[in-house]
Amino acid sequence: MTQFLFLIIDLFIVVAFIAAPWVILAKLNFQRPDWLKDGIFGVFVFVLWAGFALYAATQTVLWLGFVP
Repeated sequence: MTQFLFLIIDLFIVVAFIAAPWVILAKLNFQRPDWLKDGIFGVFVFVLWAGFALYAATQTVLWLGFVP
């Protein structure tokens, strides 16, 4: 049962690390430059951020000890 609980906590940590910056940027409501409106640039930034966020989330999970 604790393994399932750890899995749920781990998923919340990963989603928080990936989604939090995008939610904050969406709330700022600033005028974006034209080169930032390009779709491929957004995909590139999201993929880079997702990789970094997954690494940071993994380190956080290990640091907190949420491993069976």
